[in-house]
Amino acid sequence: MGTADLHIHSIYSYDATTTVRAILKQAADVGLNVISVTDHDEIRGSFEAVQLAPKYGLEAIPGAEVSTKEGHLLALFIQTLPPAGLSIIDTLIHIGKQGGIAIAPHPFNNLPGSLTMEAVLGALANPRAKGPLKGIETHNFGTQSFDKVARKLSVFLPFAKIASSDAHIYWAIGAGRTSFPGNTAQELRSALEKNTTVPIPYEGESSAVAILSWVRRITLRKFGYASDSASASTPIDTQQITDSMIEKINRLKQQRKKR
Repeated sequence: MGTADLHIHSIYSYDATTTVRAILKQAADVGLNVISVTDHDEIRGSFEAVQLAPKYGLEAIPGAEVSTKEGHLLALFIQTLPPAGLSIIDTLIHIGKQGGIAIAPHPFNNLPGSLTMEAVLGALANPRAKGPLKGIETHNFGTQSFDKVARKLSVFLPFAKIASSDAHIYWAIGAGRTSFPGNTAQELRSALEKNTTVPIPYEGESSAVAILSWVRRITLRKFGYASDSASASTPIDTQQITDSMIEKINRLKQQRKKR
């Protein structure tokens, strides 16, 4: 059995803090076989991951987290990015035309970007849209406190069930993963289409820790620091970073005085 994390964000997302290389290194370190970098309405990081993944003993699936009118969709096995802001039905048709498949991430809650049950049922009722919609996140590390409804309703829906990290920081990668027969990307796709995946949720309660860590790292990113393949495995020299940040702030102050 292989394991996959199909919902990961890189620095190509405005709200994430990890380089693609750091993602791949961490994914290899935690024993994943397949990943997908699914940035917000952006596919460049995903293509970078596909190219670099073999160096880390992994496979990466091209994908993105697409913003539809009704909420977000994970688009997987795509070659072109669906335009943001389309209806869920038009987005699914766009994904299906290029041979891709879709997963509903963190659905059925009141969080921004989450699909409603009405939106999903509407897609299932459309013959052209229902084909590409193959899976549903029943466990999401970032929204684990809100996933109970999705888990209950998933029993009555014809979708493969997955667990994902929705990682915006490197150490969360794999905190929520999906088990499937085999270990390749194509075997994972087959499992999604046959509804034979098994979600493996994160067992701890660390939402507060994750939020604090994300706040710290997104602040560092604003000053030019992101988790790369080195910092993903070594402690951060906080004093060095603090000194550098102070130096940058002082330079900005001097530049403003000159104006």
